[in-house]
Amino acid sequence: MKKVKTKSFFIVSAIAFLLLTVAVFLNYNSLEYTKEACFDNNKTPKIEQDFLAFNWSVSCE
Repeated sequence: MKKVKTKSFFIVSAIAFLLLTVAVFLNYNSLEYTKEACFDNNKTPKIEQDFLAFNWSVSCE
């Protein structure tokens, strides 16, 4: 019974880590896409972001 709990714990931990990694990757790509949109419109991006780009804002000036 203990093996099943340990195995389940590792599976749940791996899935949670994978989801977190995908979320960080997609959020970072969104930030990069937004910065490029500013450059495409001949403007300079002003970026404010937190750790791992979870919370960010971009204004084009």
